Amino acid sequence: MKRIFIIGLAQIFSCGVAWSQKNVIMYIGDGFGIAPKTATRMALGQGTDGKRFTSDPGFHVLALDKLRYQATVTTHSQNSWITDSGPGASVYAGGVDGKVDNEAISFNPKDGKSIKTILEAAKEAGYAVGLVTTTRVTHATPAAFGSHIWFRDLEDYIAAQFISKDTTQYRDIYRSTANGYNPNRDWDLPEPKQGVEIDVILGGGFRHFYPSGLKDTLRDKTGTAIINPAKNAVFTMSGKRSDGANLIKIAKERGYQYVNTRDALMNLNVDAFSDPNKKLIGLFNASHCSYEQDRQQYFTWEPSLPDMVNMAIQVLKKKGGTKGFFLMVEGGRIDHLSHANSGGIAVVNKKYVVDSDKEVYLNPDGTPNGEAIYAPDTLNRNTGVYGSDYMIKEVLAYDYAVGEGRKLLDESSKTLIFCSSDHECGGTAVVALHDEGNLQNNGTKIRTYASGPRQNGASASSGGGPSATTYPTPNNIQRGDVDFASMNPAGWFPDYTMVDFQGRTWPKPSTATARRIVIAYGSNPQTNGNGDKLGGTPGNHTPQDVLVTADDNNGGSHASMITGQGLLDNTYLTHIMADFLNVNVLTSNLDNFRTLEPVENSVYPNPTSGQVSVSFYMEGNSEVSFDLFDESGLKIGALDSKALKSGNNSVSFDLSAFTQKAGVYFLNIHTKAETISKKIIKK
Repeated sequence: MKRIFIIGLAQIFSCGVAWSQKNVIMYIGDGFGIAPKTATRMALGQGTDGKRFTSDPGFHVLALDKLRYQATVTTHSQNSWITDSGPGASVYAGGVDGKVDNEAISFNPKDGKSIKTILEAAKEAGYAVGLVTTTRVTHATPAAFGSHIWFRDLEDYIAAQFISKDTTQYRDIYRSTANGYNPNRDWDLPEPKQGVEIDVILGGGFRHFYPSGLKDTLRDKTGTAIINPAKNAVFTMSGKRSDGANLIKIAKERGYQYVNTRDALMNLNVDAFSDPNKKLIGLFNASHCSYEQDRQQYFTWEPSLPDMVNMAIQVLKKKGGTKGFFLMVEGGRIDHLSHANSGGIAVVNKKYVVDSDKEVYLNPDGTPNGEAIYAPDTLNRNTGVYGSDYMIKEVLAYDYAVGEGRKLLDESSKTLIFCSSDHECGGTAVVALHDEGNLQNNGTKIRTYASGPRQNGASASSGGGPSATTYPTPNNIQRGDVDFASMNPAGWFPDYTMVDFQGRTWPKPSTATARRIVIAYGSNPQTNGNGDKLGGTPGNHTPQDVLVTADDNNGGSHASMITGQGLLDNTYLTHIMADFLNVNVLTSNLDNFRTLEPVENSVYPNPTSGQVSVSFYMEGNSEVSFDLFDESGLKIGALDSKALKSGNNSVSFDLSAFTQKAGVYFLNIHTKAETISKKIIKK
C-alpha cells in the first residue's frame, strides 16, 4: 500500500537542539529568472580553473547557489496566466489565501476581504518584523506583506498603513491635513493590520511620505547635509503627497528613527533598538533606489541592498530578543531592467532598435540610468558601461544581501531562508560574449563558444576552418581559444576584473574589448508584435516557472520540505514559514495544506565532501538508532539515538568525523518496525 502522510511541525526532527530565537528571511528577486543568476556567476569566473567542478572550492560562487534545497514554483495569479507583482508577492505573504487577482495587494476583490500576512501573524506572535527593498517601500512586493488594498498604485494609502497600528492612528494622519479624514474617500486601516507595527522599513519611496512641494535634505550620521559635487548643492528629495500629510514627522512621533543616507544608516546605534518603542525607517530616494551600477558611479550616498539588509538584521535581532524576527527582502530593480530591455534595445529617431553589445545611453541631463530607454533620442552613451553590467551588478547586490542572511546559519539561533521570485520578466537570456576578433567574420563581434581546434599553427581567425592545414590524425592540435597569449582567462570565458567598492567586490569588463557578457530579451517590442514603435515598457512579465532555493540550520527540517515534491505552487512556501515560526493563524496552515508522498531516498548532498543531510519516512513513533558502515560491511561509527515521531524525519551529520577516506558508505536507520538503509558517497 502506498503510504501517504502530511508534514507537520510535530514530525520534524530537530537534531536534539532546543529551539531558541527563530528567524525567517524571505528573499524575493522581483522579475528574477535563472538567466541573470547564470550571467552573474559567469562574470565571477564560473567555468574557469578552480571554479569548474563541483569539488572545486570556488564552484558555488554565489550565496544563492549555496542554499542547499531547490525547487520550481508556478507564478500565475487568480485571474491571469501572467501575474504582476501584487499577487506575485501576496501568495508568499498570505499563502493559499494570497492567490488573488492582478494589481491587488493581500486583498481578495471577490469577497472584499483583506488577507492576513505572515508578517502580521509573526508580529502578533511576538516576533520583530521588517521590510527591505530597492524599490519604493510602498511598491507592490513590500506592500503585500505590510498592507492591504484593492489597487497597488494607491501608494499614499499604503504608506499610511505602514506607520499605523490602529484605526485611530490611521485616521489621525488624514485629520492632520486640510481635507481631514473622509470615510467615503479614504481607505481605512484593514483589520489584519490592527495592532501590528512594522519595526524596520528600508528602501525608496520618500515621495509617498512627504507633502507635495516640500523637500527634505539628505544628511549624514552627524546631521550634516550631503553635497552634490556635480552641482555644488545639497542633495534633496521631494515629496508628492497631494493631501499634505507629513508621514515622516508623524513616524518620528510614533517612535521611528528616520535616516536617509548610507552614512546615517551604517552608523546607527543598534543597541538603542532594545527599546520596544523604537523603530527604524530609512528612505533613500524619492522614488526607487538607484540601480547598483548607477549607485556606484554617481549616487554613492545611497546604501546598497546588502547594506540595508545588514542593518535590518542587526536592528531586528535587538528588537526580536529571545523570540526572533521575520524579514522580507526584495531585490526589486532586477524587474525594472528587464522591463526596459536594458542592454537589449535602444531608441534612435523615436524608434526602438536592437542595441546589444553597445554602451548604454545616458539620461538627457548626462546622468546614468539603466532605464534611459524611456528617454528617446539620448545619443550620449555611458563610457565603458553595458546593459549586462547593470543586470550583473543588480543581481550581485541581491546575492550579497542573501549572504548577509546566510551568516545567521552559523549562529545559535534557528534561521530559515527562502529565496524566490514573484515572476520572471523580460524573457531575459544570456546569449553570447563580445568577440573583438570577430572570429565569425559576420561583423557582429559576438560569439557563443570556443573556436574549433587547429593544427600545425593554423591562424586564430580561421578557427580550424577551411584555410587551416588539417589531417585525419590528431597531430600538433591547438585547442580552440586556449593557447592564445591574449586569453586571460584561457578559453572562451567572460573576461571581468573584480573591483572593490565600499567593502565588497564587483565585476567589471576588464577592457573595452574584453569578452563581456551580452544579454537579450525574449519579451521585446519585436516579439510582442509592436514592431519598432515607442510605447509603454519594451519588455513584459512572462509566465515562466521560477526557482526557489532554501536553507535552514536545523538539519534542513523546513527548507527540505520543498524538495522531492515535484512542481509546487507558489502558495506553498508561506505555510512552511508559518510552521517554522509556530504561527498557526493563517487560514490554510501546513497541516491541512497538502497531502504528500514520502521520499524514499533523500540524501543531500550526495556525493558529499563531509556534511550531509539524510531524510527518511517511518510509520509510527519510535526510538531510532543510527549505524554507519563502510562498503565492506565494517561498522565505522554510530550517531546518537533519538525518540522520533511518525512521518518525515531528517538527520544531519559530518561524515568526515567518522572517516576521511573517499568511498561508498551506508547509514542504517533502525526503528522498532524496520531498518532503512541510505547510501552515501564520500568524495
